[in-house]
Amino acid sequence: MNMAGKIRISVVIVLLTILVILTALTVLPRHAAAQSNSCTEAIGGCNYEFTTNGVTPSFVSAFALITNTMTVQTYSGGSPGWVTLQYNPDVNMVCSNLGSTGNWVQGAIEYYVASGYPGGPSSTGYLYFTVWVFYPCTSPPEELWVNPPPYGPSEPIPWPLASNAQWYIAYEVSNGLISEVCEEVEIPIAYEVYDTLYTCISIPSQYTNRWYRSNVVWAGVSLLYPNETLVRGFVNFNPGGSGEFQFCSNVNLYQGPLANNTLEGSNVIYTQMYNQGTTCNMYQDFQT
Repeated sequence: MNMAGKIRISVVIVLLTILVILTALTVLPRHAAAQSNSCTEAIGGCNYEFTTNGVTPSFVSAFALITNTMTVQTYSGGSPGWVTLQYNPDVNMVCSNLGSTGNWVQGAIEYYVASGYPGGPSSTGYLYFTVWVFYPCTSPPEELWVNPPPYGPSEPIPWPLASNAQWYIAYEVSNGLISEVCEEVEIPIAYEVYDTLYTCISIPSQYTNRWYRSNVVWAGVSLLYPNETLVRGFVNFNPGGSGEFQFCSNVNLYQGPLANNTLEGSNVIYTQMYNQGTTCNMYQDFQT
C-alpha cells in the first residue's frame, strides 16, 4: 500500500518519539543558531549564498535532488542519528541591515535515524519539518520561536537520501517580510512509486524578518547540554553520494559570497552556481 495513503499525524506519538530520543541522549538536541560568515571553501556548513542582488522577492526556493544515494558513515560532535537540510539567511545582514527586525528565520528539514544506524538504504526513521527563529545578534543567540508539533508524519519512513529522492524548502514573502515556509520531501519506494510529504508553516508576525541572501547545506544537529554548552553536530557521509541544488524565485538569482551561517556541518562538497541571472535555472552540484 502506498505510504502516502496511510500517513496520519499524531501529536501524541510525535511527542512520545521526541521524549524517547531525548531520554536516550540525556542531553537536549537543538538546532544550531547562526554563526559568523567566515569560511574559505564550499564544504560542510560553508556554501555560496544565493542572492537577488537587493531585489525583494515574493518567493525563493531551494530544491535538492539526490542523484546517487547518500549514506552516513559516522556522526560526531552533536546529536547522533540526525541529518538535516538547512536554509540559512546571512546572519551578518540580519544583524546589521537597516529595516531588519534582528530575527533569524531558518527553515530546516530534519531526519532522525531510528533503525539501521547510522543511516542508509535499509534505515527507517522520523522526518520533521521545522522553522526556527533566533535572535543571533548576541552571544549566545537567543531561541525565540520554533513551530510547535506536529512536525511531520508520526510513522517511520524509509531513508530519504536515496537516489531520486527530493527535498524542497521555499520561503514566501509578503509585504517585504517572510510570511510562510513550505517544506517537502519525496521518497522513492518500491516499484518506482513515490511518497510525498509536505507542509507549510506560517511565521507569526512578531517573529518574522525580511528575506536575506541565504545558503543551503547538509548538516547534523547540535547538542545543548544542561550547563548550556552547545556542541556542533557533524555528519560524515560515505563517498559516492551526489546531487544537485536547484534555486527558483520570481526575480533573478545570483551567486553570493561564501558563508558559514550555521554551527553544524558535514563533509559534503559544493560547486559554484551555474546559470546565474535566471529566475528558476540557477543550480549547483554537491557530492560526498
